[in-house]
Amino acid sequence: MSAVPDATDRPREACGVAGVWGPAGHHAAPVREMLVALQHRGQESAGIAVGTGDALVARHGAGTVAQALPDLTGLPAGPVAIGHVRYATHGARDGLAGAQPVVLDRPPLALAHNGTLVDPHTAPGADAVDPGLCSTDSELLGRLLAARAAEGVGLAAALHEVLPRLRGAYALVLTDGENLYGVRDPHGFRPLALGRRGDTWLLASETAAVTAVGGEVVRELEPGEVLSVGAHGTVSSRVEVPDAKTAACLFEYVYFARADSALSGRSVYRARYRAGQALADYAPVGGSPRPVVVATPDTARVAADGYAERAGLSVVQGLLRPGAVGRSFIAGDPAAREHTVRRKLAPVADAVAGQRVVLVDDSLVRGTTMRTVTRLLREAGAVEVHLRIASPPYRWPCFYGVDTGRPAELLAARLPITELAGQLGCDSVAFLPLDRLTEAAGGDPSGYCTACLTGRYPTAVPAAFAAPASPPEPGTDLTSQATAERGAQQ
Repeated sequence: MSAVPDATDRPREACGVAGVWGPAGHHAAPVREMLVALQHRGQESAGIAVGTGDALVARHGAGTVAQALPDLTGLPAGPVAIGHVRYATHGARDGLAGAQPVVLDRPPLALAHNGTLVDPHTAPGADAVDPGLCSTDSELLGRLLAARAAEGVGLAAALHEVLPRLRGAYALVLTDGENLYGVRDPHGFRPLALGRRGDTWLLASETAAVTAVGGEVVRELEPGEVLSVGAHGTVSSRVEVPDAKTAACLFEYVYFARADSALSGRSVYRARYRAGQALADYAPVGGSPRPVVVATPDTARVAADGYAERAGLSVVQGLLRPGAVGRSFIAGDPAAREHTVRRKLAPVADAVAGQRVVLVDDSLVRGTTMRTVTRLLREAGAVEVHLRIASPPYRWPCFYGVDTGRPAELLAARLPITELAGQLGCDSVAFLPLDRLTEAAGGDPSGYCTACLTGRYPTAVPAAFAAPASPPEPGTDLTSQATAERGAQQ
C-alpha cells in the first residue's frame, strides 16, 4: 500500500497478510483467525480470497476483522485462502478503496501486500497498465503479474520476471486459485513467517499469527525468497537483485510486531525488555524520592518493565487505556487532539500523585500525544515527569510500508534535542542511542533498515526526502533537560 502521511502521532504499519494451503477444507476460517492475531497491523479494512482450484471467491469489508468479516457465509471450501488487514495509508479511511486482497479474474490471481513500492509507475512495463485501473501500488503489482500470466507464464515465473524491476518493500501472499505463494523483497524489509499444522501450510506477517491457530513455526522466509506451496509440496527460489543489502525494519522490534512474535528467530519481547534495560543504564533518573516507572500503553510496557528492573524501581499503572477504543486519528486543531488523547488514555491519580514519574515510551514521532500525556500526569498529581524513549529520535519519513509523515511533522526533525523537554512539558527527555537499540534487538547491526532514525535509505528514494536533516554523530548526548522552559509550556 502506498504510504500517504496523515495526522496520527505514531508510525503506522500498513498491513498484515496471511495465507493457508491444505489438501482440503474450509481454509477461510484459519485465515480469519490469523487476521485477528494481526489486527494491530491494520484496522481500516479486511478481506479474504478463497481459491477453489479453478476460481477465486473473495469478500472485503471496512473496519476491523470482526466488523469486516463477521462471518464466512458464502466463502467456499478450497485448497487455498489468503487474507489481509489494512491500515489506510491510501484512499478513503472509512471505505473499501484499496482494500485487499487484490483479486483479478483472468487469469485467476489474488494478492495481499505488506509494504510500499517506491515510484512503482516508473518501473519497466508499468506504462502498459491502464493507470485508471490502479489506485494503489498493490493493484499495479497484481496487474503486472497478471499480464505475464495471461501470456502463459506461470505465477512463479512471473514473480521472477516482474519483481526485479521494482524498488521498495513487499511481503506478499498470493494465490492462482490452486497454489499458495509467499514472497519477501530482496532487502527483507517486512517479515513473513512460514508455519505448519498437520498437512496444512501457513503464511503470516508474524509468528504470533501462526501459533494463534495452533500452528508450529517452521521458519521465516529469507530476503528475496519466493516460496510455492501446493500439491507438489514446497519449492523455494530467489529473486535476484544485484547489490541488494538486507535491511529488515528495526521498528518491528520497537513497536510494530506483537511482543509474543519472533523475528529472524529472535524474541520481540526480549528485544524490548533489553532496550528498556539499556535505557535505564544510559539515562537513569536520580534524586530523591525515588521515582516510579509508568508505561505509555500498550507497546511500551515491556520496555518499561526492563527499565524498572535495571533501575531497581517500581512499575505502577499510572496510565490506563479504558475499553477497546481501537485506533483513533488525531484531529487538526489542538483542542481536538487533546480530546482524542484524553478519550484514549486515563491517568490513575492514586498511582502517580506526589510521585516523581519516569514515563517510558517506545518512540516519539510528532509529539502531539506526549504533550497531553505529560499534562494528564501532572493534573493527576505527578510532581516531576521524566520521559524516556526506548529508541533514537525519529527524524525521517519511511518509504517502505510505514505511515509516518514529512520531516516538518516530525518533532525531533524540527527541534534540537536540547529543546524537546521544554516543548513537551517534561522535566527531562532521553532517547536510547541506535547502537544500544541494535544491540538489544540482536543479530548483525548492518542488517537493519534504520532510515527513519538515520536518513540512510537502503534504496533510492525521491530526492526531496533523501536527507532532510543530519543524523546525530556517535556519542551525541540524546538527553534534554527542562527548567524554566517547562513552566512556559504549561
